[in-house]
Amino acid sequence: MNPDTEHLRAIEAVILVAHDPVPPELLAQLLERSVTDIERWCHELAAGYEAEDRGFELVRVAGGYRFQTHGDLTPY
Repeated sequence: MNPDTEHLRAIEAVILVAHDPVPPELLAQLLERSVTDIERWCHELAAGYEAEDRGFELVRVAGGYRFQTHGDLTPY
């Protein structure tokens, strides 16, 4: 498995189970990578979900990252 893929999957897993937005500094500690890498990977993930027109999105809020329902699905 590509090391970047493993890190992307790890970011998804941590954010998915977190109750509160996960700060990039905490993700960097957990993955033993730089905050710069974390920010880049989170942007890649968010762009990928957007390109795939998913029903959820990865957003930065309150100093961290979280998954939330895509804004255009509010009526549901």
